Amino acid sequence: MSHRFIIGIGSQRAGSTLLHRLIGDCIEVFMHPVKELHYFDTLFGSRPQKALADFSRRQLSREMDRIMAAKDYGFMSRRYKSFLRANSILATTAISDVDYLDLFRPCLRKYSVLGEVTPEYMLFDEEQVARMRGMVGEDATIIMLCRDPVQRLFSAAKLYNIYNALRMNRLQLDAWLRRNLAEKTTWMLAQDSYNDYERAIRIYRSVFPRFLALSYEQLVTEPESVLPLLREACNVTIDAVQFRTGVGKVSNRLEEVEPPDAELVTQVTERYAAQIAFLSDFFPHYKSRALAPCSDT
Repeated sequence: MSHRFIIGIGSQRAGSTLLHRLIGDCIEVFMHPVKELHYFDTLFGSRPQKALADFSRRQLSREMDRIMAAKDYGFMSRRYKSFLRANSILATTAISDVDYLDLFRPCLRKYSVLGEVTPEYMLFDEEQVARMRGMVGEDATIIMLCRDPVQRLFSAAKLYNIYNALRMNRLQLDAWLRRNLAEKTTWMLAQDSYNDYERAIRIYRSVFPRFLALSYEQLVTEPESVLPLLREACNVTIDAVQFRTGVGKVSNRLEEVEPPDAELVTQVTERYAAQIAFLSDFFPHYKSRALAPCSDT
């Protein structure tokens, strides 16, 4: 390919929206306006084709309402056209017939570095990651965000509650989470996979020379220490002032509610003891925030 890629992966509720914006602020990089393209997980059969098509149709429908209601069309930039075009393709075309690079038109001539962030890519096995490298090239940069497993789980539960309009209060949400833990539901098993950072890091490091794993906690509390790591891994110019400002505006924050029951926090902490130990060894500055008040970014 004539273009180089920067692809963000990592568990849900671990700062993927923040990473997308921080890299997108680089004038050299075109981060796709459809933040989660879900191209490779759909292509590899991890995500149903219908789920991607339905999601893309919903986005198109929403934007059609916006266009119809608009009194001027100053927002019709190349970036916006890329957003509409990609959703139109993904809503109507079998993923096996979609060229990955084609999804980034009409911005290919202006940018030589392209990117997207799709957390689900972290779940791929060795064969799938190798296939991905065959399509994006071994010079692609893979950035993986890791977050304290306990904090991430509670944040994911809150998101599930909000996204599905369940309106559970704190006590009800704790009870719901306890049932998931006891019954080993599909949702709970998915969360276990998203917290298995050791496996994902091992696979991606063995396939992509340009692989960087970042601690979400370090990113939001010590951005100065993360900035040089990102610059080197991505091989792009990142403005320090703009980067600090971007980190200060942490995205996708959920509404604050009462903290979870301490006994439940302890139960979840014990469940992810091995994952917490791995992160503590892997990241020099990592400290488990499992018992701290949950932040919901």
